[in-house]
Amino acid sequence: MSAQAGIFDGTELWLWDLDSASSAPLLSEATERSGLSVIAGTSAPARNLPCTALPDALPSPDIPPLSQDHPRTVTQGEEVTLAGFIAQNPKFDGILCLPSATSTLWAHVSAEEIVSMRRFLTGTMVSTAFDGLTLGDPEAFTEALSDTMSRPEHAPLRLAALKAEVDLDEITPPEAASRATAALIGAELAATRAYWLGQPVAVIAPAPLRAPYRTALESQFVPVSQADGHAMTLAGLRLARERLTR
Repeated sequence: MSAQAGIFDGTELWLWDLDSASSAPLLSEATERSGLSVIAGTSAPARNLPCTALPDALPSPDIPPLSQDHPRTVTQGEEVTLAGFIAQNPKFDGILCLPSATSTLWAHVSAEEIVSMRRFLTGTMVSTAFDGLTLGDPEAFTEALSDTMSRPEHAPLRLAALKAEVDLDEITPPEAASRATAALIGAELAATRAYWLGQPVAVIAPAPLRAPYRTALESQFVPVSQADGHAMTLAGLRLARERLTR
């Protein structure tokens, strides 16, 4: 029987087959965690930054999250994805951007350690009124992004206008979702400008979630690389299994 590992996101348990060539996770029908080789997203005591993404030794299957005091930030399984990327790219020194359907975690990496983090609820805010993070037409996306980056305080106003335009059938819901994504990522980039300016950035996520962030960062002439989020998570879970001491 193949060994399994999981990440509990607060409501659902996602499972990875540690011995499979596929990096795609499966949604567990139950939240039972017994029998898993390692698991992230538990109540294990957090490790404070700066530190490595994973401890050198794991005394139990529970992978500890990473914690930062200012601004208050705690990883929710992303420590595994960060560990997988750093293990495969040990010389990377810069910013890692991990978008998800609910939030985006930014992490500054140097000398294989996580130095600091920022989290934005961009995905949650887009999904509240629209169809979730999406790129859509790149030209219209970039235009909306640039407008918000120059006036980030107008992002909520722009979302309200987009909602009205959809209600009046002036634009389609997918077009609105794309422009809302651009507006909120624009505000996000404006808030993190000091973070990513002059730094290489790696965007780590499934392809549909990478696309809007890659386009946004490239429009600001940021050197961007990409990695598949599921593959990096599987690599991190395998690394955690190797560090089990019991």
